Amino acid sequence: MRDRFPAADERAARKVLYRLMGCYTRAMLPQTRPALPVFFALVVTALAPAHLAGQFTDARLPSQGKLWLTVTPTLLNWSEQFALDSSAGIADGEREPLAAHFDGPLARRMYPPPFALIQDLNSDAAALGFDPVMEDDFSFGGLDFSAMRAQIRRLGLGIELGVLDWVSVGARAPFTLTDMTVGFAFDSTATVTGNAAAFESGAPFLVDARSALGDLGSLIAGGSLTGSTLQGAIALRSAAQDFVNALGRRAADGALIPTASSAAGTQMANRFTSFAEAFEALGLTLPELALPEFATEDDFDTLFLSQGFADRLPTDTRNELSLGEVELFVRVNLIDGITRRTPIPGRRDDVDAEAEPAPDPERGIRLRTTVGGLARLRIKNRNLTLFGNPTNSADIPIGDGQTDIELALYQDIAFGRSFMIRASARYGIQRPDEEVVRFAPPDRPYVGEELTTLMRRDLGDYLAILVRPSLRFNSALSVGIEYDYFRLPAPAYEFAGMVDGLDPNILAAEGAQTRHRLGVGLLLDISEAGGVEQLAEGARPVRGAYQFGISLRRAISGSGGLTPASFRYGAELRFPISVF
Repeated sequence: MRDRFPAADERAARKVLYRLMGCYTRAMLPQTRPALPVFFALVVTALAPAHLAGQFTDARLPSQGKLWLTVTPTLLNWSEQFALDSSAGIADGEREPLAAHFDGPLARRMYPPPFALIQDLNSDAAALGFDPVMEDDFSFGGLDFSAMRAQIRRLGLGIELGVLDWVSVGARAPFTLTDMTVGFAFDSTATVTGNAAAFESGAPFLVDARSALGDLGSLIAGGSLTGSTLQGAIALRSAAQDFVNALGRRAADGALIPTASSAAGTQMANRFTSFAEAFEALGLTLPELALPEFATEDDFDTLFLSQGFADRLPTDTRNELSLGEVELFVRVNLIDGITRRTPIPGRRDDVDAEAEPAPDPERGIRLRTTVGGLARLRIKNRNLTLFGNPTNSADIPIGDGQTDIELALYQDIAFGRSFMIRASARYGIQRPDEEVVRFAPPDRPYVGEELTTLMRRDLGDYLAILVRPSLRFNSALSVGIEYDYFRLPAPAYEFAGMVDGLDPNILAAEGAQTRHRLGVGLLLDISEAGGVEQLAEGARPVRGAYQFGISLRRAISGSGGLTPASFRYGAELRFPISVF
């Protein structure tokens, strides 16, 4: 590379070379120190099934010939997770910020150690008087995650058709948008810095030091020093000149120098102090050496991010609204002691006023039970991959690109007119498959697209339970509490081909999840929209399918290490259309 620069511009060439040195570290051998594949498990937990089924769905089916149209907007966001073996000293199962999980300097987790920069720094170790710096003692400032917030926004559109009064079929299509916000904090505690302006040509230190060296040279040439004193002065001048020249050259080239608080900086200061004392004994004065105390963020940017790494930092990312995995389902009603499919008799003018009233059909305990099956189709697009964008590990994809089968039970229990429990249990079978995914070993979690491989994956079967007890103020309005439970075992991975020296289940680290959420919900049924025109005069309206619901839930406990402590905001609008 030196041949690319004219000889007259040698200093500029050296400066550019120093700034490019960091690029060579990508070709170095990876470090062997274990490190977390930072966002892998985060992405897997983001994909934990948050599907459309079971939002406000109860055991009721549309009557024969009725088509239900459903719109279900949902928002999930979280900035915390439930800890497991936290390095921050947080107890298992307690909340920890997403950023707290990814401890240690970001640079060390992201990239191989900067051997080229360490070697260059040590090239002047003898002249500057410090012991060669080792990898563990080399740091030019820390860049750590300070804040993370994940968000998934989903708009579900669904249809459900009553084939018979007790059988329905339907489909749901989710349109999903994902966001990840990533913040960083700079730790200025460093052992090296490029902030060496105080030692550049023309700076007071360099001017005064070279003046003192000139005075010492004149003293040596003047003949006033003899014998061992002369020999000591000559050696002193040579060593001090090497020190000053090395420091000035590194400053001019934009190279790294030790900070005052580092071990190497302390050794430099002691060496220069011994020079100053020897000069003072000869009646001369050296300027004070004041090494920089800390690195600066600009210094970090110059010496790290500008060296070809900036585009590999996880950044704020958004996957715009895209069609996700379509769901096809069938539901069968087994028991229905709640839904009224015929008008409820009421007072009529042509009915004997003295006749005994009909028994109240809403007394006692009544059941409505429905079972269902669902297929979640494997639809592929740019965002439907397990790890999203390979160049940005903070990317949250909109789905897992995998075929799922789900079995569901819906159970409604009515207690008279005033209280009802709606519950559902869903068991999802996530079918194993093969997928080309981005895989990074633990020492290089932020590699680019070159490390992709065909893997067999089994994301595990999940269980989701939702219970909604509510008070019914009238036939249309009910308000209650909501509880949901979710469990997912640890996933499993294996390489489809021969890959030596890597453990495929790195991707499964802390992938098991258990989560409990609690919240409130409001459900409004506009029964008149369902069939008031079919009622005889004086009859009480029938509960119809037209409904609007709002749900707010917050994660109250969980386990697994990377289980999101999420807030869930949901709504549903459902209304009927007569088809036949």
